[in-house]
Amino acid sequence: MAKILIIDDSRLICHIATVILGKRGHEVVVASNGRIGLQMAEAEPPDLILLDVIMPEMNGYEVCEKLKQEAATTDIPIIMLTSRANPADKVRGLDIGASDYVTKPFDEGELVARVKTHLRLKELYEILQEKNRKLQELANRDGLTELYNHRFFQETVAKDFQRALRYHEVLSCALFDIDHFKKFNDTYGHQVGDMVLKTLGGLIKAQMRDSDLSARYGGEEFALLLYHTTAQDAFVVLERIRKRVEEHKFIQDDLVLAVTISIGVATFPSQQIPDAKTLIECADKALYEAKRKGRNQVVAFS
Repeated sequence: MAKILIIDDSRLICHIATVILGKRGHEVVVASNGRIGLQMAEAEPPDLILLDVIMPEMNGYEVCEKLKQEAATTDIPIIMLTSRANPADKVRGLDIGASDYVTKPFDEGELVARVKTHLRLKELYEILQEKNRKLQELANRDGLTELYNHRFFQETVAKDFQRALRYHEVLSCALFDIDHFKKFNDTYGHQVGDMVLKTLGGLIKAQMRDSDLSARYGGEEFALLLYHTTAQDAFVVLERIRKRVEEHKFIQDDLVLAVTISIGVATFPSQQIPDAKTLIECADKALYEAKRKGRNQVVAFS
């Protein structure tokens, strides 16, 4: 069941509410004032808060405002407890983020019903948030390789370049594509070509750190962001990926294919790289140089 925090300076009210909610299987914790209540809510966020309006030192409105300002507690439903029946007082609480009001002395059935309603609404909200998160993740992924897609890569490199610029961080960007990929489609069909792309996506993920980013840039071209990685270290990582691909057997039914990749990498900081767009362009120039030199190799922009 749910964890409910009661913030109220009245021992009697806390006792009554604890008994009522405890009978329904809820875990109830109590804070005798607003300051303690804030500390408890931030340390171990409850599923719902019952908050008294009239308290010494810090009243319920002040506590509610502070709870709604903190990321850890902003989504917790708050039911205000008040002995006032003035609509203006209720409107004030609702305006600053309270979910509901219960007037003291409260009816047991009403308290249970309101708690149940807001716990259910919180559960539905969390389910919706999780579904939205999954949908957003799907929208950011390439359906075939399951790497991030071109749009997400462009958004991320623009944002992360600014961070690297601001905090003087090292950022390496690599572009690579499959050597002579067109022949796989032309000779064996697009199904085999898709197998090669999908398998390559898996090989890339297996070789990358969780903190780095890998994306399908378009067609048979891929892009990587290596954070806090110097040009020398990036070359080592990319050479390892290149060698892993070269050694892997790409198998489709009875067909066994040998695949190689050409890689270009550029690293910031560099006097020649003032922005994210140039970082990608320099990696692309290095990729072109790797192809010109015979493919199946890593070339760093210089």
